[in-house]
Amino acid sequence: MWKKLLAILTILAFFSVIFGCSKKDNAVVTATDHTWYLYQDQGEDDVVSVKFANKKANVTDMSAIGDKVGIQRLNVHNKKPSYTLDDNGKTITVNSTNKLVFTLGKTYKENVYGRHMQGYYVKYNGSTYKFAYITKTDKKSKAVQVNKDRAQKISYSQMKNHIVDIGYGAQKPKNTDFVGTYDFRTIIDYRRTDGNLTINEDGTYQMTLTEHAAQTIDDKADNPTVMTTLVTSGQIKNLYGKYYLVPKNLLTIDYYFHGQNQDHLLPKGVNLKVNSKATGNQINLARTRIEQDSDQIYLFSSDYTVREQEGQTNSKGNLLSKSSSKQTSLEDAITQTNNYYLSYLSDPIQSNADFMQMVAAISDNNKQQVGDVEVNFGGKYSTNQNVSDYKGVDIDGNSQPDMQYIFLVTAAQNGDNSPTVTTSKGKFLVYGMLNNKLYLLRQPDKDSTTITWTLVKGVSLKVPALKFTVN
Repeated sequence: MWKKLLAILTILAFFSVIFGCSKKDNAVVTATDHTWYLYQDQGEDDVVSVKFANKKANVTDMSAIGDKVGIQRLNVHNKKPSYTLDDNGKTITVNSTNKLVFTLGKTYKENVYGRHMQGYYVKYNGSTYKFAYITKTDKKSKAVQVNKDRAQKISYSQMKNHIVDIGYGAQKPKNTDFVGTYDFRTIIDYRRTDGNLTINEDGTYQMTLTEHAAQTIDDKADNPTVMTTLVTSGQIKNLYGKYYLVPKNLLTIDYYFHGQNQDHLLPKGVNLKVNSKATGNQINLARTRIEQDSDQIYLFSSDYTVREQEGQTNSKGNLLSKSSSKQTSLEDAITQTNNYYLSYLSDPIQSNADFMQMVAAISDNNKQQVGDVEVNFGGKYSTNQNVSDYKGVDIDGNSQPDMQYIFLVTAAQNGDNSPTVTTSKGKFLVYGMLNNKLYLLRQPDKDSTTITWTLVKGVSLKVPALKFTVN
């Protein structure tokens, strides 16, 4: 009996040591040698990297996950800052001049553009962020690889001269069952994509893809934000008894996506890549083929993640459905984009949503800053405000004129020096436009409801230039 009791006490003592000495979450994080990333959405903007070592933190502000360069945060002595751990086991404070304070929440795991991220959801600046490190990196999808260093600027009028004639050397396919226009839905690097494919009797084809912002596969609704339109044209080749799509031209149209107004998109850039004897192969896409399976036609490519449709019998391909829609030719896509941009220039701001999109584009081109204020368009924002609800007074106590347009956006920093204003929806930066000038709403006294509109100096409400590039 005494031996059994001794054995039980020994086991209890063992478990008390194990559980009593287990590290708290914040201590576990800071004990690793990982490079951690603090970000929202897919980590394409306004990212902070953190690496803990020797009771110090190496903190860098960067544009995207995995960037090699950025702006380092130091302490008041221009050295790497120390960090402190709260007794709650969840909060980490990095003591840089621009303090970094966040609280760990539930565990988080996600594949972000081929990077396998693992870590925590955290509370930072009043919003939910992700704090994670890279566990593995997949081979990047060829559909989105862009060699930015080799891209050359070109005028809009010259771009069409670089398009390869897809009719030259094309051969009419023996099997004409594939000829026609089709719609399909797929996923490219977590971006839900709407596709349209036209196969012509002369052995040529054109494919148009519209990519939406990345999201998890389990989301029921598609993300409305439009990232990119891809237009590929080329020839049909009979290889190994199957029909392959061989690209000759790839046109990429990118849009500003932060604070985007889907009803009035703002194009950012147009790029053309070609495969030809003169230039070599600039297009780097996975081999793509079409096959018939029973009475259904499928598109196969390792660049595309299959998004199964109702009635689909082959789960490995992208189901093509007959369509009556007519594609815009690659040449016309260039012309229409340029004409649309010129039309946009003539009257860029027609609503609160247009105003916010313009300011977000200015922020994107200025390291997420509007003037000297850091903004966070990856957080919350709103355009459903009435200008009459935000009446300001000047320094002499006189009423200021109402703004023409207005919107709210989350600040990147919510400290005491942040120019946020307390609204019914929380603390936000409130921007207004009057006579094509940008204003920021401020509260002279935080304990008072008095507000005043102040001109944002050094910022012009000018539409960013649309860049045309080749390769």
